[in-house]
Amino acid sequence: MIPCVVSPYSFDGSIIRLEQVVEKTKSIGLKSLLLADTNFHGTVTFNNLCRRNGIIPVHGLRVGTKVFYARNREEFEELVKAYNRSEEPKLDFLKIDEIKLIYYLNDSQLDGHIAMCQIQQSPIKSGSSFDGAFEDAALILGCTSYDLRVEMKLPQPKKDWLKGCAELARTPEHRKRFEEELKVIEKLGFESYFYTVKRIVDIARSLNVEIGPGRGSAVGSVIAYILGITKIDPIKYDLIFERFLNEFRKEMPDIDIDVEDEKRPLLIESLSQHFPFFALISTFSTLSEKSILNEMNRLRQTPSNKVIELLKGLPIHRSIHAAGVVIAGEPVNLPFVPSSKPFVLEYDMQSLEEIGVTKIDILGLTTLSLLSQMKKNLELHEIPMSDRSTYHTISSGRTLGIFQLEREFARTLCRQIRPESIEELSVLLAMNRPGPLLAKLNHVYARRKRSCDSSERLNLFQDTFDVIIYQEQIMKLAMSLAGMSPAESDLFRMAISQKDREAMRAAIEQLKAKVIQRGFDISFADRLSSTIEQFSAYAFNKSHSIAYATISYELAYIKTHFPKVFFKYYIDEQASDKKKIFQAIQELRLRGFEVLCPSVNTVEVKENQFQLPLSIITGVGPSVEQMCAAKSPFSSIDDFARKISLPISTIQRLVNAGAFDCIYSSRAESLKAFNSFQKGYDPSLSEISKVFGKLSEQKPLQITEVDIANLEEQVYGFPLTPLVVFLEKRYAPLGEVFCSSRILPVAVKVQSGYASDGMTICKVDEKLSDGEYLIIFGINGKALKFYKLSEAKSVLYEVSGCFDEKDFEEASPNESVKVTLMGKKVFIESARPLTDTYRVLVVN
Repeated sequence: MIPCVVSPYSFDGSIIRLEQVVEKTKSIGLKSLLLADTNFHGTVTFNNLCRRNGIIPVHGLRVGTKVFYARNREEFEELVKAYNRSEEPKLDFLKIDEIKLIYYLNDSQLDGHIAMCQIQQSPIKSGSSFDGAFEDAALILGCTSYDLRVEMKLPQPKKDWLKGCAELARTPEHRKRFEEELKVIEKLGFESYFYTVKRIVDIARSLNVEIGPGRGSAVGSVIAYILGITKIDPIKYDLIFERFLNEFRKEMPDIDIDVEDEKRPLLIESLSQHFPFFALISTFSTLSEKSILNEMNRLRQTPSNKVIELLKGLPIHRSIHAAGVVIAGEPVNLPFVPSSKPFVLEYDMQSLEEIGVTKIDILGLTTLSLLSQMKKNLELHEIPMSDRSTYHTISSGRTLGIFQLEREFARTLCRQIRPESIEELSVLLAMNRPGPLLAKLNHVYARRKRSCDSSERLNLFQDTFDVIIYQEQIMKLAMSLAGMSPAESDLFRMAISQKDREAMRAAIEQLKAKVIQRGFDISFADRLSSTIEQFSAYAFNKSHSIAYATISYELAYIKTHFPKVFFKYYIDEQASDKKKIFQAIQELRLRGFEVLCPSVNTVEVKENQFQLPLSIITGVGPSVEQMCAAKSPFSSIDDFARKISLPISTIQRLVNAGAFDCIYSSRAESLKAFNSFQKGYDPSLSEISKVFGKLSEQKPLQITEVDIANLEEQVYGFPLTPLVVFLEKRYAPLGEVFCSSRILPVAVKVQSGYASDGMTICKVDEKLSDGEYLIIFGINGKALKFYKLSEAKSVLYEVSGCFDEKDFEEASPNESVKVTLMGKKVFIESARPLTDTYRVLVVN
């Protein structure tokens, strides 16, 4: 009997691991193995594993009770064509009862197979192990081994198309660089790749789809820049083409395209119509220990450790790759997911690479959608890239909503790096990664920028204070000091980026020898080697970092100069993220805006006011906001309920949130009206009852500031309306704690667990009795220390580490800073540190 392996990619209970079944095939002396899946997901992996191990792979396709098989490459092509046509192949087949379908390796794995069948709701196939006496499939069926690589040609440009584009170069320097890059591209035969990517970008722009400035090392190409594929001038930022392409590279280039995520489906649909062959790519989710436990818990079962190990890492379902697409200039016979539109290839990214298919990544970026909407709203076509106030926003750490810089630690890093140009902002983004931070390169850079580091340096990269931030800097060292060609310098970069320490040291020793040969002294060569070894493992791609820094900057520019527009789009996008909405409100208040509750009616909003949308209320989506806009104004809650059909619980949330205060003038009156509405009570009836001598008494509704805070916390996830506060002493604003993620002293009134400085309000986790306090707040609003306000005379910030005059800001008269300068203690009155290396001392 012929054994027919069913891989897990058929999603019908198989727990076969292809590498194990190939080993078993070899061990029992079989020369071939037949794959009998219902699709082609595992085909390439199966083919490669078999061929590498001297096994003839026989490709089958299971259709109902038949397994059709291909004896050679021509028949495999027919197998794929028939599958794509949803027809039975015109090929020989085996009946199911003539073969043995293999779903697990041996009988000890039966429990794992049963568990997988239960998860996938598939019948259990007992007795389907790879045990028994088997016949050789290839010998009986006459099958041969063959490669699955395909000849795929990208769309072809006209002859000398790229050479003709040199006329678009603006300066002699760009023209010279263009011609140098062109030689490499033509030598490697990559002209059609650039042509295809340019067509994608042009189609996107014709659809008004926002394209990112560039991504990855491709930003270092002048040709990509001149073609409009990227927006960053490599000459201006001293970017190196060889980091992207060089004569030693044989694989296709990798130009990834960022597009606004909301319009990516529109672009994909258009691309599918423009090219003779266009397809998306499959990807597969695999089972983790957690997902196995979740699945079995759903089935009310507890899997054994053995079952978990048998299932862990196996594919559980197919989905579409988030970015990858395949484009060709003519149709290619590859298997498609049935009924997919646009076509989705059954192969994943790795399988396509194995058979020589080039993919292009088109990535949807939410940030680009936001940026595009803001620019359109403001009719903003050009953004000046050297705006000082924008860099001040970034350097203060108020980077909520700023691409790559939102996290708490990133805000600390902003204050430490203190960028004042795109180049320094690029450094900041390159630093904001685990490796450089673990190596404390940010501290080295910050100390050198503030002239606190007197150690001897090589003075090779003054723009980064001799800290090697970028891979391109390593390449420049290799070219300028060791005489390497640009292509050789990239090989050196790759060599020292390896995790193999011995290989890295060997490469550095070779560089050192070349440096000495070129006339540099040994001590210089030693210091150079030490510098490269210290920093090279953490070096980042400058081309990528510069490109992404422009996105961060443009967002920060709009936030700085058009905060109402920025926060409108940001809050709409983040409506379900309570923490981000709360932080946005604090930043609006610090900028001087009065933040208004959402409203069911359109109300006049003054220049210094910002109205929150209804969508931030729990259980109230954008659809309610749209209905309100269409059917307002509303004269009462009853009128609202008549015009818009909503559950009474949703109406109550709107009331609690203050959305009806525009009608009833206060929260207390809104709640009173809702209570009447809920009971079906009509206030006008009280006048009628008086006529008949029947007085209907309504007790006045008593509602306190704390009651309002409690209601708001229920519907927003946080309190919104500050307490009325009259404090004699003031320290840092409470909102600053949340905006810039700093540890700060704040004077607050505490009432029933809420703390407010009159401008904002938050919940305190400490059980404090009502009263006035000086609280040292941590970065997430955690009360680290607290003192009775009347007992705290002032606050002293004891600053340590490196600093300069730009690391302080003006503060209240109750705050001062103590620093040590030239061995002497110096006190700065009414000041607060912007760095994060200080202790807060309360003077009683």
